[in-house]
Amino acid sequence: MRGSVLVLSLAWILGTQQGLCGKLFAQRPNNVLDDYYAYRHIAIIHFDVPDSTVAATFKFTVKEEKTGGLGRCSARDVSLFLKSGSLPFVRPDGSKIAAKLMKGRRRYYSLKMESTGDEYTITIEAPTPGDWYAIAFRSWSDPDNGKITQQGLGATCDTVLDAELLLDSASIVSLVDPKQGYEVHINKSEDSAVMQLLIPDEFVESSLSLTSTCGEECRIAVHVTADDHLAGAIMNTTNTSMFFKPYSDTLHYVTLRLLSGESSHVSLQLVDSSPNDSVQVKPVDLIRKSLPDFFLFDYEHLHGNGTKPSAFNLTADTLSVLSFEIGRVYDIGGTLTLGLKLADVEEKEKKNVVVVACISLGHYSNITAGGGCSRADNTTAADIYVNSTGPAILHVPFPEPGIWHISLKAFCVDENCHCVSTCMNGTACEDCDCMSSCDARVESRISSLPCIEGRCNSQGKCMHYMSGGFVFAACHCAGAYRGFDCADDTYVLGNSDVIIRVLLLTFSNLAFIGSVYVAVRREYFTEAIVYAAVMFFSTFYHACEAGEDIYSVCIMRLSVLQFCDFFNALLSIWVTLVAMASFGSKLTAFCQISGTVVLAMSAEMDRTALWVFLLPAITGSALIGLSWGMRCKRRGTVRYPSRPYRSIYFPAGLLLVCLGLVCYAFLQTRRNYYIVHSLWHVCVAIGVVLLLPKRQYMK
Repeated sequence: MRGSVLVLSLAWILGTQQGLCGKLFAQRPNNVLDDYYAYRHIAIIHFDVPDSTVAATFKFTVKEEKTGGLGRCSARDVSLFLKSGSLPFVRPDGSKIAAKLMKGRRRYYSLKMESTGDEYTITIEAPTPGDWYAIAFRSWSDPDNGKITQQGLGATCDTVLDAELLLDSASIVSLVDPKQGYEVHINKSEDSAVMQLLIPDEFVESSLSLTSTCGEECRIAVHVTADDHLAGAIMNTTNTSMFFKPYSDTLHYVTLRLLSGESSHVSLQLVDSSPNDSVQVKPVDLIRKSLPDFFLFDYEHLHGNGTKPSAFNLTADTLSVLSFEIGRVYDIGGTLTLGLKLADVEEKEKKNVVVVACISLGHYSNITAGGGCSRADNTTAADIYVNSTGPAILHVPFPEPGIWHISLKAFCVDENCHCVSTCMNGTACEDCDCMSSCDARVESRISSLPCIEGRCNSQGKCMHYMSGGFVFAACHCAGAYRGFDCADDTYVLGNSDVIIRVLLLTFSNLAFIGSVYVAVRREYFTEAIVYAAVMFFSTFYHACEAGEDIYSVCIMRLSVLQFCDFFNALLSIWVTLVAMASFGSKLTAFCQISGTVVLAMSAEMDRTALWVFLLPAITGSALIGLSWGMRCKRRGTVRYPSRPYRSIYFPAGLLLVCLGLVCYAFLQTRRNYYIVHSLWHVCVAIGVVLLLPKRQYMK
């Protein structure tokens, strides 16, 4: 954590004092963002940072582009996360995950933006060379508070993200022999240098000794990076030493940048700082088995010429280390699963044996006498504890590329040992008197699968998604379940809540019984059939989709029920308006049939669009105005239709339908949908009773 704070501080100092704008290196325009409801809704933006980079500035601009509808686009909140090597694993909705995940992953950077067209930047001093991934989306908000608006009633907008990468490249780039000293001259014209070196494996711990000729008159930023940032400091003295733990089989970079002063000769010398009493390490060989699908591979321990995975021995006086490699791009889109269990031990002995595992990227971690992990800069609790209860499993979503190491050591625990419970419950222990190193036999399972072991519990389906040319796996959760493994049931309704919603949305359609009855009594038989169809299909559509897969009753495919519901609702508007126009029987039949054909086509094209609802409403209203106007002109009076309908039923019915429309178009949210939509059913059904005129009123 202290190293991360230092990196940010250096980036801020350099960015404000020297204005690190850099040279434009790459552009990633026109990334359309979605609302975040699950990880599958992310947009991926990829950058490739060269190995001669002194500072990288990632610049982002977000704006709204109108694609249709009425009005102007409003600015929206946007979230962005940036990480080197692999996709940032984030949970902006705070959802729970049932699977046990690895802690202490590589850090990522974050931005909160508004889509106003303003520029936002992240400046990183001495960035890790290679792949950098940004993920972006419209910020998460509580879905229960989300408004359900009629399509086309407001502006339809795309949130578009433009991204650029600007680089400050080193003036001097050199390949250095780590076993020999090196001297570099930097000045105001050549103010930066990058030295590349491959550190030998015997350097378990290293220190970089630096000597500057200008001492306190100069300020020089120094960084050591490999696949991650390892060390950083501001050098303002003649001599400085930086301690770090080098990565295995990885090129390291020492970056120098002159912040103040005229010039300086800087001498560098890499020193092996490994302790003399270094622990004896026993590597455990693993074989990679890749399968012909995305993110599917295993690392197995094979004994001799065997083809099946076998157990291996842990010995008391050595640290056993399993090493395996995660490749770039193609290996990072799934989830790495690490599993360990005791093997070939009798039950009595198992109870007294605990295996401690420390997982690290780039270099292995030592294990303390108390079962803690000795990291590069601190001691932490172990990542995995294995005992007699069964296998212990840890998951790493979107693993970083590089060489991973699992350090293993077995401990025999005395009876009535009190400190072991403390050390095994998240506390980093340097020592525990009643724990002693011992031998054990262990089975390992190291595999990569989509999602969590290829599954999303029983509440979702694991899917592959593509964004920005990159494939990744994420869960598509069923119902109201959410989270990376569909284990969060915060928004899942109880059985009683589901029943109430289903009953209200379905039985509210029984209000159309009154519409059918009135239509038959007034001899509007075609209209009665349409109202009966509205009642039938709306009832079974909501019975199918509102039951949260618990109490659903689907008499046919949901898509068919949805079409029939929307189509008959549109048709009911049309035939009611034609009836109010009160044409002759032939013209009425013509209008009804022609309207049916047009509305069927419209509902199939886009059944939720505003124009589909406005088409029968405006056309029917025009026919009413034409018919009533012609009759008023012919009679020489504006008193048409008859007074009871003109003064009571028509305005009351119009007011009721308008009330229902306001509720339907403006007041619906996901939380109150079942109430407001049911009210819409009742308003329309009663409105039809009032608006459908008695024939004597229209004479």
